[in-house]
This record gives sequence, C-alpha cells and structure tokens, in this order.
Amino acid sequence: MSGPSAPSVPRRVSARPVKAVRYAVLAAVAVLVLFGVAALILRSTSDNGVGFTAADQFGIAGTGVLVALGILCLTRPRLRADAGGIDTRGFFAGYRHVDWALVTGVEFPPKARFARLVLPGDELIVLYAVQRGDGERSVEVMQGLRALFTASRS
Repeated sequence: MSGPSAPSVPRRVSARPVKAVRYAVLAAVAVLVLFGVAALILRSTSDNGVGFTAADQFGIAGTGVLVALGILCLTRPRLRADAGGIDTRGFFAGYRHVDWALVTGVEFPPKARFARLVLPGDELIVLYAVQRGDGERSVEVMQGLRALFTASRS
C-alpha cells in the first residue's frame, strides 16, 4: 500500500473569472438595450415643451455604449503563472509580472472575494482572476499556484 504521492507541479497555470464575465456581459447587453430604447423613444416624449433632437438621441445611445464598455472591464482580469513567476492583469491596466523570489505567500483568506499574493513588507497583489464565486475552478488554480510557489522555494 502506497502513501499519498506528492502533488505534481504544473508547467503553467492560467485563470480568468467565469461567473463574473457572464454577469458582466448580461449587464452590458441590458444597459445597451435600455439606453437604446430610451434613445428611440426620446423624440416621441416631447409633449412637455422640451424639444429633443437627433443629437440628444445619439448622446443617450453613446452614454449607453460607454456604460456598457465600463461594465465589460469586469471581463479583463487574467492570470498566467509558470516557474518564472506570475503575470497578472486587473480590470484596467496591463499585465504585471512578479517573480516567485519576491512572493512570500499565496493566499485566499476565508472572507475575501479574490486570491492574493503576499510580498515582503506585507504588500499585497490582488489576483482578480481568481474569484470565490468560481468555486472549484478557483480551488484548482490555487492548488496550481501553491505548487508552483512551493517548487520555487526548493
């Protein structure tokens, strides 16, 4: 009878939010529809003495597009990790690379929504791509990240 084997170290770990992306796309579509309908019926509601023009309609529709694009920023987080370190991207900026030599811990606190890297001086880097709402996917990603972190220490 053999004992439990050591966990294998993955060559590469990648992650992106799943449930949040679904909700963000649905919300963006709903915003586009609502603002589009508002832009279409805007001209027909001018009985109160205020005159709306085509420019006002385009403004309302354009505002809807901007709001929808803002909501779609929630789909951007990504994470790629390998033996060299972690590349992580948040909602607005580009990728940020962190070498494993700088990382002092990989954690997912019980009440936190996102996983995080702990750096020296208690500096934290939030991993927005690893979210509590994704359940088992997040567990698999955390196991892979911890295996890579442990392998970098040996």
